[in-house]
Amino acid sequence: MYKAKVFMIMRFEEDFFEVFEMLKRQFGDDFEFTHAGEEGNQQNILKDIIQPIYESDIIIADLTGLNPNVLYELGLAHSFNKKTIIITKDNLSTLPFDLKQYRAKDYETHFLKFDELLKYLEKNLNGAVTGDVIYSNPVKDFLASNKIDTYNWFTEDKIQIDIEDDEKGFLDFLAEIETDTSRLTDNISEIVVEMTSMNDDVARSTKEIERVKNIGGNSIAAFNKKEAKKVAASVKRFSDSLKIHNQRYSELWDKIERNILGLLENKYSADENNQDGLIDYLKALKSTQYNADESKDSILSFKDSLNKNIGIERTLNQAIRLLNIDLETYITVVSQMSSSIDRILDKSRFVVGNIDFSENIEEKSRVELT
Repeated sequence: MYKAKVFMIMRFEEDFFEVFEMLKRQFGDDFEFTHAGEEGNQQNILKDIIQPIYESDIIIADLTGLNPNVLYELGLAHSFNKKTIIITKDNLSTLPFDLKQYRAKDYETHFLKFDELLKYLEKNLNGAVTGDVIYSNPVKDFLASNKIDTYNWFTEDKIQIDIEDDEKGFLDFLAEIETDTSRLTDNISEIVVEMTSMNDDVARSTKEIERVKNIGGNSIAAFNKKEAKKVAASVKRFSDSLKIHNQRYSELWDKIERNILGLLENKYSADENNQDGLIDYLKALKSTQYNADESKDSILSFKDSLNKNIGIERTLNQAIRLLNIDLETYITVVSQMSSSIDRILDKSRFVVGNIDFSENIEEKSRVELT
């Protein structure tokens, strides 16, 4: 049985040798792990660095400390179009600007944090073999932006992993994207319905409070407290539900994003017969971004309105503060999705050229006017 070759780029220091040994021990049954220090003569850069990088199937690059030699070897891996997994003990914000847009994982050798790294690597190493994880790099994106046929520059003949039967084609990516996008839309619709239900409960209680206030009497405070507790219960129900929706929203978008990137990188996406369909989807994606940004604005307005009820009653105060946390999470998720769509649309220019989104803006304006 063939084992995919994993070459690890790292600093030649004891701490990193230990990390390498732990990874080799963890994944050695399924992958063949090597690094330049195991190649014999470390002075022979052609034999011990370039050749094993070229012959590897997957690269793990530990960029801790941004060592110049490590960065040089990473550049070689990108030039050979290798599937590269970046890890670092440093804060991810310290990575060079041109690498920040690509996935990376920070880690520590502390047990719990290192366990996170192992789970991350397990997913990405296996994803590299099956094709489920999409890989790119600055060199590959540059060639794509200039419409240079990468087949003439790189060859993947060395990768002896048979994934043809399971390889996703253009229509496979598009079908999954459409299905998950529909689920995402349903999720958003459920949020709107549940938020409307909660608003109706608040409106009913507010109306009752006003009615009793106009009648007058000695039991106004007790009645108001009772109605406030009803509102608090409704707010809590929506808060509990929103937690689930936020998680579902994030998971669905992560999957959609991976498939969109896979769609853009699929060799058939540049086919003239597929261009119109791809452009139509990207226009729809832009509309999704508009709607997401509008929903975020609505949530911010709703949040401000809801906070005006703080101070009325203790149970309601607590329920509103907890809901505020879930609303902030929703805003963060939507903001991340919107930023991701910007990156996707920017990258799509390399495949389909510049897209005229003016129709999206005009349609949005017509909807607002009606």
